[in-house]
Amino acid sequence: MKKKYIVIMILIAFTLIFNILIPVELEGVVESKAVNGRMSGDIVEGIVFNVPYSDEPWIQVENKDFEDFFPSEDKNVFVNDSLHQLMQRKYINIDYIVTIQVKSLDPVNGLVKGQSCAYLVDRSDFNSVKIGDNVTCKISRHKKSTINRIIVTPNLKRAH
Repeated sequence: MKKKYIVIMILIAFTLIFNILIPVELEGVVESKAVNGRMSGDIVEGIVFNVPYSDEPWIQVENKDFEDFFPSEDKNVFVNDSLHQLMQRKYINIDYIVTIQVKSLDPVNGLVKGQSCAYLVDRSDFNSVKIGDNVTCKISRHKKSTINRIIVTPNLKRAH
């Protein structure tokens, strides 16, 4: 009886550790990118939105204070150190968002192949991807819509 109890406790502990420590890995394509600034509480302001348009610039600057950092001919948003520091002076928090159309299941966010989700990422990962990149992502099991790491899949061509 005591052995059975110990085995059950070990299985429960292993399951908990597995669900917390090991992220879900998925593949997908970067559809869009955005940067939002949090002012206080739930007040969020769009700073820049990056999506492929056929007849408009791909980068839409929503906050004119940052317009000079994004030339209209650019196709992909990149946030350098000086822009990041300027945004930090204005906002309490900065959200870097990458929307990915998944090519595999994302059980954490309830997505199946072909669906899209806007994921929170860190600035480094945000800057490392471009619209149309094929990527492999490690998704946090305990934070919905959060990517721990994005890796651009080098042997596949970009969708755009």
